[in-house]
Parts: sequence; C-alpha cells; structure tokens
Amino acid sequence: MFKTFTVIAALLAGAVPAAAATFDFTDAPNAGANAWLVDGITATATAGQYRDKPNPDTILCYDCKTVTRNNGGLGVYSHWLDSGEVDGSISNDLLTLTFGQEVSFTSVSFSSWSKSDSFDLFVDGVLVEPEERKADGTGFYSLAGLVGSSISFGADAGLLGSFDSYRIASIDVAPVPLPAAGFLLLGGLGGLAALRRRQKA
Repeated sequence: MFKTFTVIAALLAGAVPAAAATFDFTDAPNAGANAWLVDGITATATAGQYRDKPNPDTILCYDCKTVTRNNGGLGVYSHWLDSGEVDGSISNDLLTLTFGQEVSFTSVSFSSWSKSDSFDLFVDGVLVEPEERKADGTGFYSLAGLVGSSISFGADAGLLGSFDSYRIASIDVAPVPLPAAGFLLLGGLGGLAALRRRQKA
C-alpha cells in the first residue's frame, strides 16, 4: 500500500503545469471573426462601453460597439470621428476578451501607449482595484494573480479634454487545471491498488 501512495505522490508532484498561450492580435487578419484558437484555448473579442462615475465602475454593454484591428492590435470603433483605438473620446470604450475556459492571466501588451495613458481593468465583469492602471514604457503590464474566463480593458476621459487611447497588442494566459483531475487520478490509482490486493488474496 505504501508503494501505491508513493507512486501517487510522484505522479502528482511530477505533473507539469500547462504552458502559457500567447494571443498576438498584431498577426495576420482574423477574417473579421474576432475569434482565435491558440494552443487549445479559444478567445473572442467584443467591444462595449462602461460607466466611469460614480464608483464603482460599471460595464454598460459588452457588445454594442465594433472591434477594430490593425497591425497595432485590437481597438474599438464607436463613432464616425473615432480613431478606432480603445479610448475615452466621447464615451468610455471597453475591449473584452472572453475565453472558452477559466484561465490564469499572465500579462498584456499595449500599442500606441503613452505615459499619459491608463486603463481600467475588469475580470469576469467586476472592476479590479485599483483604477487607472499604468503599463510600463514599452506598453507591458503584468496580470499575475488574476484568474477568470473574461478580461476587459477600459479607457476613459481625463481632465481638460484629455483621454486614454491605446490598442491591445497581445495577451498571455495559461489554462487553469480542473481540480477534479487530481481526484480522478487518485481514485483510479486507488481502484487499481484494491484490484491488485483482491487478486493476491
């Protein structure tokens, strides 16, 4: 019996965590589908709007605007004067990425990013504090510790007519292993051990 538990422990300890998947939205066109499949993980982009005040920030709609795409990545188109970036011009744009399973968010990269820009972040539709997050000078931002099936990036207006404006260039995620998988493995190995004991008797 001790041998069986040793084998189980070794199998569980040796389990390799799932590799991260990189969704690069600056790549070849997606034929307008706004859906991607990378390393077995699906992602869909939608464009919407959110309310910045009063707090907490609230998503008004997920799919009421148009997703844009160019070699800088994903943006939002909301009116005829719009640049097509995720911006706070006239209304607060929201770009949402919805995944086909729960994932661990690793990092995001922005393009057209300037030091005056910031973004609001929602995971599964809930604002993640603090508001007004800043990427580094290259447009990179770590999302370590965040888990969910959707993530939304919002841009709002600032003081004196200024507003945030950027594109989502890429995002790295990793699948979250199903908790039941470990129990299934233990149950299967336990059943084999019981069968083996019965055959010996």
